[in-house]
Amino acid sequence: MNGLTESPHVSVNKLGRYLTATPALRKRLIEAQKHPPDPQYLRYPEAAHAITDFLCRGQDEALLRQHQHRLATSVFADDFDTQRARLCIEAMEHYRKLHPRLGLQGVVASEVGHEPPVLHMAGVAIRVFPQVVLQSVDRNGNNKVGVMKLYFSKHHPLDERSGQYISTLLQAFAEQHLAALGPIDTKLVRVVDVFAGKEFLPPKARVRRLCDVQRACEEIAARWPVQ
Repeated sequence: MNGLTESPHVSVNKLGRYLTATPALRKRLIEAQKHPPDPQYLRYPEAAHAITDFLCRGQDEALLRQHQHRLATSVFADDFDTQRARLCIEAMEHYRKLHPRLGLQGVVASEVGHEPPVLHMAGVAIRVFPQVVLQSVDRNGNNKVGVMKLYFSKHHPLDERSGQYISTLLQAFAEQHLAALGPIDTKLVRVVDVFAGKEFLPPKARVRRLCDVQRACEEIAARWPVQ
């Protein structure tokens, strides 16, 4: 086990749920973070890769079709991988229909990479894991920077509160790690709920939400050793 696995940590998606969850669900979420599933059992990595590829290579819809075709014509060793391929194809189709409404024409996307840094708050490492950096140029020729995070869940769509908490943390990630590229533009900071067909931008009431996150992380850190 590495230090990150042993020390308090939480994914930004789970933290978004934690902040609006019942006490019983909060306990289950901490337990799930302490004992995460094997990465091979994650359901949407191929969809995240395909959408990232699409965004970073000119937003050509043919790329999504190619990824869908590759998965649809592949033969898998077990039922789980077969079902995962179907879910990823479905996720790509949802995103394909959503994309024109996101207003990303003229925005340049680049891949964040596989090991992005974490945010630290109240002794907890928050794994934000955005997929792409977004950059555009304003009318004065100044570079503007943001990030996009893809959210995949058929059965647990983001509600308004969770989406705003996650987008607030996404903005904090951009300010901490991407400011060297230029000013952070909140209009380029996006959390995209793929199956729900919704996007969330950082709210104006940011300080209060960061205080909520601080208190939630204090609670996670306190419960971690005994959970």
